[in-house]
Amino acid sequence: MRCPLCGCENIDGDDVCMACNASLTSEESAAARRTPLEARMARERLAVLRPAAPVTVDPADTVGEVLALLARRNIGCALVVRDGALLGIFTERDVLMKIGVELDELGARPVEEFMTPAPETLLSTDPIAFALNRMAVGWYRHIPIEKDGKPTGVISARDVLGYLTRQVPELLHE
Repeated sequence: MRCPLCGCENIDGDDVCMACNASLTSEESAAARRTPLEARMARERLAVLRPAAPVTVDPADTVGEVLALLARRNIGCALVVRDGALLGIFTERDVLMKIGVELDELGARPVEEFMTPAPETLLSTDPIAFALNRMAVGWYRHIPIEKDGKPTGVISARDVLGYLTRQVPELLHE
């Protein structure tokens, strides 16, 4: 990691520069190290990605019913909601990891048995960088968007990748 003040190359993870003792963790030094794309992702909010309206299911809906819904809509997740409150998320990963080849035996079971409970959520006012970080750290492909404790949308990895690919040509001309 290069010090933004003196230019000394430091070991990644150091908190202070070994040459000049400047902070390498302050917001000021972090901002100085940001690329134009990183700065844009820290500035722009998730709302610019136009989160898709959430597809919601009841916790008692069967795995088979939910899978049919996902296939019909050509989507990779459904939010499991009761009385407007987000209980969990059911994704293609849940199908692969928790159901697998046992779909015939488990297809009539309630989706709440296989959902990922209490998923991490973001607000549409959060920076795009938050979503990218959450996806990378948690290995998520979908993040529910909430407002006032209610799910209002879903951001997918594809949404973020689309945003990034639209930014590259523009940034090359800056």
